Amino acid sequence: MLQLDPAFPTILKRGIRRGFLILRRERSWGASLGSLLGVFVMLQLLLLGLIGIGAVQSLLTSNSDMRLQIRSDAGRGETQQFLSELQQLPYVAQAVYITREQAFARAEKEEPSLVEFLQKFGIDNPYTDTIGVTLASLDDYPLLSTYISQARWQRIVDPAFLSTISQQEERMHELIGVAGGGRNLTFLLILLAGAIVLSTIVELTRRNALSRSEEVLVERLVGASTLAIFLPFAAEATILLWVSMAVSSVVLMAFLLALPSLVPALGDAGALASLRSAAAPLLVSTLPTALLLEVLLAPPLAALGAWLGIRSHIRATSLSIERR
Repeated sequence: MLQLDPAFPTILKRGIRRGFLILRRERSWGASLGSLLGVFVMLQLLLLGLIGIGAVQSLLTSNSDMRLQIRSDAGRGETQQFLSELQQLPYVAQAVYITREQAFARAEKEEPSLVEFLQKFGIDNPYTDTIGVTLASLDDYPLLSTYISQARWQRIVDPAFLSTISQQEERMHELIGVAGGGRNLTFLLILLAGAIVLSTIVELTRRNALSRSEEVLVERLVGASTLAIFLPFAAEATILLWVSMAVSSVVLMAFLLALPSLVPALGDAGALASLRSAAAPLLVSTLPTALLLEVLLAPPLAALGAWLGIRSHIRATSLSIERR
């Protein structure tokens, strides 16, 4: 067991200084640094993926758009009253009336091949008047369905659309479930990456302890405490972790800057522009906190790995001294 020495601040300062000097003197840590760097690059990309999954879930729950088909025999006054009351509902973020002509004009821009197909076979405008509704949240689907099911609106909205709402809600929940599964898998991969980092530190410390076994023996002979022997190894591991984190963070930032070029769909006019917009605030709020948490967790993780790596060597050295 490590026991706290009364001169702990001095021992800590000397241990950190000695660990830094040993890293400068010895160059055997290159392979371990490469391994740690690879793991941390993967860890940063997993963190980015976690933020992306959060953005997808945010889009699915916050942007719940649908089109309510208006019956062809519905009166204009009743339709306007229905639209007005929809706009007043607290769970409706937006409700707009879209004529069949507006819908066809939008299709000409967004789906020109479909319009060409209709014109080729002489098919007239197949669209009907609709009301575009944007809900405040995906959880508000049942509220809207209950509201539309009222008898007074049966002459305005096609009743067949109620089943469409239920199907759309089910698909949305399925997509959210898939995103949640991806998030859980990412968490498991992050834990696995942490275990790999810990095992790398243990192996690095064990290898260093073997190469410096004579130094450790001399320190024991002159009465050095276990803490004084342990701290330089922990300091080495902490410095290597911080260097790996810094380099992997630079790689992550470079990847983020290059991402719109690598994936044009994330551009301003791309199909995934809304995903980028949803991910941007999450990146700003989550990424700095996550990187700071990594920096703060590095010393205890390095200390645990260093102790697991050197513990058996310290005990073997102590037994060797007792036999002498």
